[in-house]
Amino acid sequence: MSVRFRRLYELVIDKSRSVSHMSALRWEEGGAVWGWRKRLWVWEEDMLGECIILLRSVSLQLNVTDSWRWQLDPYAGYTVRGAYQLLTSQDTHQVTLAAHLI
Repeated sequence: MSVRFRRLYELVIDKSRSVSHMSALRWEEGGAVWGWRKRLWVWEEDMLGECIILLRSVSLQLNVTDSWRWQLDPYAGYTVRGAYQLLTSQDTHQVTLAAHLI
């Protein structure tokens, strides 16, 4: 989160809070989790809205170890072949948009 939402991370007062702790405090815009060093600009509020949408999709489970899962094949996991098939099966425009991810 500190990489994707770097500006918000720079502005938040307590940088040591975990996602789990933030969830417990409620991460809605008016929730107790957000303590800012200054009032947010409009573009920072937009970024906060994007962050909150992303956080809402997080499913926290007690006593379950975090893991990364390749969505194309959650059982076998990531393979170069699978990534290649994904990229070559897309139209050129989508591949161009995804190029920065490689």
